[in-house]
Amino acid sequence: MAIVSQESSQITVHEPVAVEVRNLCRSYGETQVLKDVSFQVEPGEIFVIMGPSGAGKSVLLKHIIGLERADSGEILIAGKDASSTKTHRDIRTGIVFQAGALFNSMTVYENLALYPTEHRLYDKETIRRKVMEALAIVSLEEAADKIPAELSGGMKKRVAVARALVIEPQLLLYDEPTSELDPILAATVAELIATVRKETNLTSIVVTHDTVLAKTIGNRVALLLDGRIHTIATPDELTRNDDPDIQDFLHPKIDLDNPRFRRS
Repeated sequence: MAIVSQESSQITVHEPVAVEVRNLCRSYGETQVLKDVSFQVEPGEIFVIMGPSGAGKSVLLKHIIGLERADSGEILIAGKDASSTKTHRDIRTGIVFQAGALFNSMTVYENLALYPTEHRLYDKETIRRKVMEALAIVSLEEAADKIPAELSGGMKKRVAVARALVIEPQLLLYDEPTSELDPILAATVAELIATVRKETNLTSIVVTHDTVLAKTIGNRVALLLDGRIHTIATPDELTRNDDPDIQDFLHPKIDLDNPRFRRS
């Protein structure tokens, strides 16, 4: 998949931001989902939060974007409180949702133009230019007049990334970007995430249970198990770590005689 170079794209490159999560806790009723979670993301880094389903990854992402408030602890984006709406007005933050969240009744162009139009971020001509520039980055200019139903799963993922790029974010969050994709399309999305970061220098946080994605694109990977950060390491360090919990997640063994779902 060809992707427009930084020289040929007019997407504005803003200063990347740091993210700091401090002692974050969150419960729903009697269930504690996040347990004293702490980590730092460096400006311009691809930081991967990896873990099994139900570990609390997506809940953590919602707190970073400011959609939910923690019971205790805090999240700082460029030193500012992530739970404040003012922070997300001051710091451009984009998110690529797991299911894409595209409006099926709108064309690709209209999906990308909706947010800046509704929030009056730019004039009509500037919106048109920025939408087409974002589509150029993901090599989908020809899809501008199509509706999501006419696109493949991989193309929908690319459109979702392009929609996030229209606002020229300093921080971009990805929620399970390779879910429901075959290995070839998942590899394409991995290449896209890495190339977008390279060409825009934005800070990227990727939530995933895809170990191949994490080890391929992550500068560092945080393994979240049972609501806690088990370890933070580079992909190479993670692979070499002989911790049984890490190895069990990276290389799960299938036991037909003693299946996991029947273990106490």
